[in-house]
Amino acid sequence: MSDTGVVNDSFADMLESLVRGDPNEFLHLLTAYDVPVHLEGSTATVRTHFLATDANGNPAVELLGTAMARAAVDFCIPRSRVKQALKHLQETGSTSQFSRLEQQARELFVDGDGTGEGGELLLFLLMEQALKLPQLLAKMSLKTNSNVHVHGSDGVHAKLADDGVLDLYWGESKLYQSSSAAFTDCFDSIGPFLGADGDTRRRDLLLVRDNLNVQQGDLAAHLLQYFDETNPKALQVRWNGVCLVGFDYSSYPNLKTLADEESTKIAQATERWHKAIFDRLKKNTLLEVSIDVFCIPFPDVDALRKMVRKKLGVS
Repeated sequence: MSDTGVVNDSFADMLESLVRGDPNEFLHLLTAYDVPVHLEGSTATVRTHFLATDANGNPAVELLGTAMARAAVDFCIPRSRVKQALKHLQETGSTSQFSRLEQQARELFVDGDGTGEGGELLLFLLMEQALKLPQLLAKMSLKTNSNVHVHGSDGVHAKLADDGVLDLYWGESKLYQSSSAAFTDCFDSIGPFLGADGDTRRRDLLLVRDNLNVQQGDLAAHLLQYFDETNPKALQVRWNGVCLVGFDYSSYPNLKTLADEESTKIAQATERWHKAIFDRLKKNTLLEVSIDVFCIPFPDVDALRKMVRKKLGVS
C-alpha cells in the first residue's frame, strides 16, 4: 500500500471513531423485516423495520422514545462543548456542565406538537449506529430561536472511502400519518441537496466548513481540504442521502408471531412502499444518487412524537 493509502486509512479510521452511541442500547427496538433491498433501476437501498414488541405483544413505543430522547445531547451539542464539560468534570468532580448541556439540548426543541424533530433524533441514531456515519454538523446548535425549525437538511454525516473520496450523507426524516405524504415530502425535501444543480447543497457545505463538528486537529485540517474550492480534494466529494420515512400502519404486527395471512399483507404493503419510493426517486431525478431509505411503519407516529417530547421534558 502507498504512503497515501496509509494516510487515507488513518484519517478514515479517525473519522469512523467519532461515531457515538452503543447500538446495543437502541437497535434491538427496531426489528428488521427481511434483508435490505436494492431497488432495481436505482442506486437506493431500502431497509424496512417494525417496532419490536414486548412479552405482552405491545410495540416498544416508550422504550424507543426514551432512546431517542437520550440522544438529544449528541444530536444537538457540538463535540467541543461536550469535551469542555468532560474537562470540567475531571477537574472539579461536578457533572453540572453536563446537566447544563442536557438543559440546552431540551431548549432547542420547538414548542408544540406536530414537529419533525422527533424524526430527526431517530434518523441521527440510525445514521450513527446502524450505518456508522459520524455527524459533521450539529445543525441544531445553530438555532437562535426554539420556536423556529432549523432550515435545510436534518443532518450532514460522512465517511472517507477507501479511494480517498469523502462521502457526505444528507439526512431527511418525515413522520406522518399518511405513508404517501411521508414519501412525497421526504424526497421532495432532500432532492435539492442531492441534485445536479448543487446550489442548495453548497449552502450546507459552507455551514459544515464553518462549523465542522470535529475536535482532532489533524483530522479537521484533512477534512477542510475537501471544502476548499482551490484544493484538488474539492473534486473528491461524493454526495449521498439517508432518508427516514415513518407513518401509521393499522393492525400493527408482531413479527415474531406472524400468521400466514398477515405475513402476506405485509409483503404486499412492502412492495407498495418500494414502488412509492422508486416513483419519488424518479420524480426528483435521484435514481443515480446513492440513498439509504429507512422505511418504518409505526402504530401511531403522533404517539411516538409525544412520547419523545415527554421524555425530553418538553411541553
